[in-house]
Amino acid sequence: MIEKTQKILGAVLLHPVSVFAGMLLGCLYGWIDKGGTPLIEPAGQVYLRLLQMCVIPLLFTAVVTSLAKLFSDGSARRYIGRLIVMVLLGMVIAGSLGLLLGEWGEPGAELQQQARTIIGEVIFRAETGSHTAAGASNPADIVLIAVGIVPENIFVALSTGNMLAILFFAVLFGVALGSIGKEKSERAIVVFESLYETFIKIIAWLMYVLPLGLFCLAYSQISAIGMPILVAMTKLVLLTYAGCLALVAFSFVVIWVRMGGSIWKPISTLRETIFVAFGTSSSFAAVPAALRGLKDGLKVERNVVDLVMPLGITLNPPGSVFHFAIATVFLANLYGVDLDAGQMAYVLVACVLAGIAASGAPGAAALSMISLVLVPLGLPVEVAIILLVAVDPILDPALTVVNVQANAATTVLLGTPRRGASPVGVAKAEA
Repeated sequence: MIEKTQKILGAVLLHPVSVFAGMLLGCLYGWIDKGGTPLIEPAGQVYLRLLQMCVIPLLFTAVVTSLAKLFSDGSARRYIGRLIVMVLLGMVIAGSLGLLLGEWGEPGAELQQQARTIIGEVIFRAETGSHTAAGASNPADIVLIAVGIVPENIFVALSTGNMLAILFFAVLFGVALGSIGKEKSERAIVVFESLYETFIKIIAWLMYVLPLGLFCLAYSQISAIGMPILVAMTKLVLLTYAGCLALVAFSFVVIWVRMGGSIWKPISTLRETIFVAFGTSSSFAAVPAALRGLKDGLKVERNVVDLVMPLGITLNPPGSVFHFAIATVFLANLYGVDLDAGQMAYVLVACVLAGIAASGAPGAAALSMISLVLVPLGLPVEVAIILLVAVDPILDPALTVVNVQANAATTVLLGTPRRGASPVGVAKAEA
């Protein structure tokens, strides 16, 4: 009886119609109510915290077990080099698309006087208010992030949620565990696998209230956006969404070509991941759904999924690279600067570096990494950050989907045999 009830509840609450309806109603109510119901925002934050509560231990156990297994059976070397090449290639594609869309659409050129007035007011308010702190970025920040990757105390890193430091320690721990011999590492790997499955179970329970959680989060995001600034930057918003849609579609085509079969299978399997990423604007919150979809739905090799997905979410943000590229063109348009071919090539390389640096920084601090791109071009960093922060609630959901979906495609490329080839596990067993 209990199992039957759970199945019915799961079918209703996890159905795409229920999830999409929750998000849409939240957007509509947030637009109409304009933050007039104060209890909804904290409810959304509670749900987001519940989702993120298990993310750090989940990522840690996933990376440790997958690396320990790969190094234990000697197959790790096969993946590392290909992973680096694919990650860099993905970010270059995303950055190039951002530059192409920016040059074609010219989002900051020929703005109407009213739009320029609104943008000027937003910049003035932010410069005289508390938002000026967001612009406190300089090249020294990059050095601090690089030093911070190595944790002085892993327990402090765990308690403060320093993802890069945690990931560094997890990689080191997993490699060491896989290098001490099977007879000594076997029991520890089983323990980490059990913990991993436990965290996955908790996340699965939280999915039952996904429509309600997305309603609250969507309400908060829409209420936070000032409609005038959104209207003034409409062209940038539309071009950014068009680019995100193209990148997500490209990643689905990559998965489909790699796996074969129907194009609808990866879309259907990863739809929950996309809903969670879009509704929460958190790549980490979407990781559990992505892990389940890739392993259970698409049958991608488990060790590769547990290794590549957490690593990619932490270190591979093609959405941020795309965002920096198109925002740079927007700023150049706004200040009447024409970028030549050499400057465009520089912007592409700098956006990739800024995207990698942004993966280790939260919120507005991540946006401030655009200073790496803008300072050598002589464009104002503070203005860029103020404008990007103003439209961040509306752009961040789509950019998060790009980050998650691009890493899912990278995982499939590494963890799924080409059509007609033997699966890795089968080949190994036969050998």
